[in-house]
This record gives sequence, structure tokens and C-alpha cells, in this order.
Amino acid sequence: MKDSKITIDLQEVIKNSVSSSIPTRKKIDEALVAEPKVFKQVSEFVSQKTKDNHIDLYKRYAESFTRVSSELDAVDRSNVNSSHCDYRSLKLDETYNLNATWLHELYFANCFDPQSEIHMDTMAYMRLQRDFGTFDDWQSDFMACAMSCGQGWAVCVYNLFLRKYVNTTISNHSQDVMVGLYPIIVVDCWEHSFLRDYLGDKKSYLVAMMRELNWEVIEERFKKAESICEVTK
Repeated sequence: MKDSKITIDLQEVIKNSVSSSIPTRKKIDEALVAEPKVFKQVSEFVSQKTKDNHIDLYKRYAESFTRVSSELDAVDRSNVNSSHCDYRSLKLDETYNLNATWLHELYFANCFDPQSEIHMDTMAYMRLQRDFGTFDDWQSDFMACAMSCGQGWAVCVYNLFLRKYVNTTISNHSQDVMVGLYPIIVVDCWEHSFLRDYLGDKKSYLVAMMRELNWEVIEERFKKAESICEVTK
């Protein structure tokens, strides 16, 4: 009975972690659903045209995910021995578009708040300091991850296997993905996120995003990660 209770609780925590509201001064929904959400992106460093184009791209990923999900409902599963079968192709598309949708939602929610600050008594600060030595060491490592990432994402995650917070990269949307991660801080490193405003100066874009991280949103994600940590001990 004890193991069964743990399984049920973990499922509930994970469900809540992607469906509950996260505040950007007030709550916004971060759940991965087919219907695109509205994000209020207040930024001193990213132009409105870049933000509009980025939202349009995000909406296309959500629409593609809806289409792929619909096609998967009806796909033939009787002949799936070939790596070129329709089922495998759709499953790859499902992962690509699902990740693209959710990563964009996480990014839009945890960036673009020029007024946000982190305090030393927050869980976010304490956990990053614990697992990276100092908060500054975390920032340096995250920047290195982001600079090394080509077309993809820099992500600070809670790793269920390591039981600690680590920085990692995700290539494209679905390649080189670390298993057992719960995303905490997400920054888009694709060229479309900075090319219009920064040309080839990716570092200045990343510095700007670090300055506008929404620590209120991020703090809630740390609390959820700690809940997952507790039920998986």
C-alpha cells in the first residue's frame, strides 16, 4: 500500500507541476494544451516585433502538436516494425512539437520582467548556491551552457536521478534531452529569439535575459521541484 500511495502522490505532483498557475504578478497557466496561451512580455531589451514573431512561431508549434495528436489517434499501429512507418514519424513529430510548445511557454513565463529581483533567503537562491557553490557560479555555468548551445535551449533543471539542480542544453527541441529532468529556468537560444535585435551578439541577448528573469515565477518552480524531490525519496 505504501508504494501505491507514493505512485499516486507523484502522479498528482507532476500533474500539478504542469497545470497549475504561475504568477507574473498574477497567475498564468503553464499547462501544455493545444490552445496557445497569452503571455505579457514586458522587456527593455527585446523589440515588440521580435516578441510578436516569436509568439506566432509558438502558436504554430501548438497547432502542429494538435494536428499530430489527431493523426496519432487514427494511425495504423498494426505494422510498426519499420523505422520509416507512419507511427514512428508521428511519434517523433509529437515529441518535437510538444517540447517546442512547452519550452516556449516556460521561457515566456520566466523571462521578460525588468523589475524582478532574487533574494538570498529564497529557495531559488539557496538551492542554486548549494548545488553550484555560489549563485555567481550558477550564473556563469548557465551562461556557458547558453553560449555553447546552437539551435536550442539552455535549461536549469532538477534531475530526478542526480537529485540536484543542473544546467543542460536541449538541441533543437527534442535532441540531447537529459532523462529525468524537471525544467526550472528556460532561455531560448535559437537565432530567431535574438537575431533581429542583437544580430550576431548572442552574449548581449543572454545577459539581457538573465537581467529580466522573473524570480517570482522561478521560485514557484523550485517549490514544485522540491515537492517532487520529497515524494521520490
